[in-house]
Amino acid sequence: MRIPKRVNDAWDWAESHGRVTAVILLIPVLAVGALWSPALAAFALGAVGAGLATYLRLARRIARLRAEVDELLRETGRLRHRNTMLASGIVQAESAATQKLLSIPELNEYVEPERRST
Repeated sequence: MRIPKRVNDAWDWAESHGRVTAVILLIPVLAVGALWSPALAAFALGAVGAGLATYLRLARRIARLRAEVDELLRETGRLRHRNTMLASGIVQAESAATQKLLSIPELNEYVEPERRST
């Protein structure tokens, strides 16, 4: 059985817009619930609000953690590439190590001018 293209497009849209779909489906349920039992509808609305707040809070945390993981993966890739280059012999290990060392300035540069003459 083939699914019509318009129905498939509607399902794809609903899948990609989950929040909007949930709200569209929840509004009639809450409206009927408010007529039948206002307390139950208020409870459902509160549960949805709390769920949304929790989701948004966790979404920010998850986005931050994913960005951190991506940065760590990039750094790991850079280190792996550097180690591969060193192991292949294209770059000599000594030259790569000396480029990473910090230069230590001479002590005379920090001595005051009047003390240099003495």
